[in-house]
Amino acid sequence: MTLYSSASLATSGLSLISICNMFSNIARRYDLANHIISLGRDHFWRLALARRLKILTPPGRLLDLATGTGDQIIAAKKIWPTLAVTGLDLTPAMLELAAPKFKNIPPPAPEMIVDNILALSFDDQTFDSVSISFALRNITQRRKLYQEVWRVLKPGGRFLVLEMFHDPQSPLAALISLYLKKMVPFLGGRLLSNEHEAYRYLTTSILTFPQPRELAAELTEAGFSTPAGQIYTFNTVMLIWGERPK
Repeated sequence: MTLYSSASLATSGLSLISICNMFSNIARRYDLANHIISLGRDHFWRLALARRLKILTPPGRLLDLATGTGDQIIAAKKIWPTLAVTGLDLTPAMLELAAPKFKNIPPPAPEMIVDNILALSFDDQTFDSVSISFALRNITQRRKLYQEVWRVLKPGGRFLVLEMFHDPQSPLAALISLYLKKMVPFLGGRLLSNEHEAYRYLTTSILTFPQPRELAAELTEAGFSTPAGQIYTFNTVMLIWGERPK
């Protein structure tokens, strides 16, 4: 199995090795940092995505891209206990931390792999749903990713994106911008770890990510039908989904 190509990552000047090292270095504090920085809302957002999964043929198959330490898989299994899930990630250290978290979830156990997100090693029309949570902003070649998602989805299957963004039109835009630029690097890069660059990168990736309508338009252009979505928590998180036509 292969890792992501360097061209697939929004490196903000960082090399692929630096990106890999960055996520490896923050892996053990990753969950705690997410919970604190999101003010405890990340579980709610992940469950919202899980409820929108589409199951064409029970018990269904889900591919969770950039799965990290497996929190999205756990949310999916809470809603769909018998769901068969494959989790894929760039960083082996993240996947190693996921395994102990799966001890109490119902079978079948998730399959966890390191693979190329832009050249997925799955047959065509394999999955009922494909999800990616808080990681699409790391991908610059999104069109290529959409092509691969389209390929591995069954006709009628659903692609779901959960992502943070910054809405400059929000009444709280100035406060949220301040939180992203000052508090997130402080909380993640000083209070919870010494990985300052990782949390500065996080802030930049959120501030520069497309708005929900722009992302929905990308899915439409890629051939996904009837894109729809929900916005959460003071216009800071989007859940956008579209389907491969039957």
